Amino acid sequence: MATAPLAHLPDALRLRWAASPLPAALAGLRAELLDLLPPGLRRRWFPPVRRLWLHLQPGAIRLVEEAGRERIEHGLLPATGPEGVEALAAALERRGVEGELWALLPAGEALVRTLALPLAVEPQLAAALRHEIDRQTPFTADQVVFAVQVVSRHPAEGQLRAELAVLPKDRLDAALTALGPLAARLSGLDIDDSAHRTGRRRNLLPAAQRVPRSERDARVRLGLATGAAIALLLAGVLTLDNRERALAALEVARDAAYQQAREARALRQQLEAAAAAANFLAEQRAARPTMLELLDDLSQRLPDDVHLQRLTVEQQRVTLSGAARSAGTIVATLQPSPFLEGPALAGAVQQDRATGRDGFTVVAELVPGGADAPSP
Repeated sequence: MATAPLAHLPDALRLRWAASPLPAALAGLRAELLDLLPPGLRRRWFPPVRRLWLHLQPGAIRLVEEAGRERIEHGLLPATGPEGVEALAAALERRGVEGELWALLPAGEALVRTLALPLAVEPQLAAALRHEIDRQTPFTADQVVFAVQVVSRHPAEGQLRAELAVLPKDRLDAALTALGPLAARLSGLDIDDSAHRTGRRRNLLPAAQRVPRSERDARVRLGLATGAAIALLLAGVLTLDNRERALAALEVARDAAYQQAREARALRQQLEAAAAAANFLAEQRAARPTMLELLDDLSQRLPDDVHLQRLTVEQQRVTLSGAARSAGTIVATLQPSPFLEGPALAGAVQQDRATGRDGFTVVAELVPGGADAPSP
């Protein structure tokens, strides 16, 4: 008893998968991917299911070939005679045409009912609708063959809409008799109603009488799908490896760019420091008077009896050494100079006994911007 829920686990998973939007999404994705392939390759690698429909009509059989979305009318075939079903069966046997052979009955041959049922009955839908045959049709379950399918699901309401298609066995036997040797080649049987024409098919042929679908195409598609998956995996691995290589190259280039940026920033800082120093020196030089201006000012201010023996300029300090008749007048003479500030005698004045002149040394501060002052 404890294992009973596990017995229904595959069906529960299958039903959940069918009720989810994933099957429709994957089918749409597959169709879009197939549309990207050239038509020739698409038909060769992923051939659609081919069906030859035998539409039974009074005294004739209309042939319609179906391959995916394409439908080709092949006209009418006599139901009896040498050009009838025996000739078609022989032609199919001789040519070895691959695909499925389906019979199509007029819509009035079967009864179709759409029923609202609880979602919980979906795992046992066929058994549940088998019990509905007596109530929904004038036949018993033993008198008919039937097919069921889910039309829509409504989880919010806990309901589903299911279709029950019922075909009396005598109508089925009559159709199989009319097809003669072709009946043994049938893979399915449907009715020509609006659901069939919109692509929603059902199979009313009993499972024991169906010709199983050829596994060749399935094996080919499986092999192609496996090869495509392996190719996609290899392409993904190669793409990932290429991306990693490209990322490593970008990281190396980034590091080199960072190093160049750091070197450029250091060089710019050096240039800015050198430019600032040069500007400072230029400003200092521009603010200080030139030697010619200083000599010109001194030559105009000092009397003719003053002999200047040495002139020294160190940074802002000016030192004058020489001899004059009266050293005490030198300081007063230099005070109005726009280039000198605070002239004063340095040391003692020594008189030369041979010439009678006073030896002097005067120190003063060089005045920045003194060149803009008026001349004496």
